[in-house]
Amino acid sequence: MHSDETAPESFAVRTAAAADRDAIRRLLQHLHPQDAGRATLPLIRQESKTFVASDERGVIGLAAVTVVDYGVEAYGMIEELVVEDSRRGEGVGSSLLESCRSWLEDAGARVIFVSALDDAEQFYVGAGFSRCSGPWLYRSPGDQPDDVQGSPVGWVG
Repeated sequence: MHSDETAPESFAVRTAAAADRDAIRRLLQHLHPQDAGRATLPLIRQESKTFVASDERGVIGLAAVTVVDYGVEAYGMIEELVVEDSRRGEGVGSSLLESCRSWLEDAGARVIFVSALDDAEQFYVGAGFSRCSGPWLYRSPGDQPDDVQGSPVGWVG
């Protein structure tokens, strides 16, 4: 600490409570000036759903999807989408993706995110997804700040 800096006052971090709602909305005004009044925090609606595609022999594909909504702007995440190698190119993945998209739309999601590399990225771009850039950062939960160097394996930046 430099000599001209003052020590911060003490504070505590705790789980938010319903009584904090007005203060939370006041703080959210900094991030979402038009939407902060709609915030439901500390209540967060988070739902997940898993879809499977199957044929007469069993499950040939799956998709896991999550929606998060705290009243400002609900968003969805395609967590997993995979199809058996032998069934790729038959529309199984597209059908699973459409089920996810439809469910997220019904759940109120205004945007859908997915993380994808290589062939999977082309699949999502072909389905109307756009490449993201901007404010996204990542960190593995167990990493210490000094451990994080460069980009994650396979990261396309």
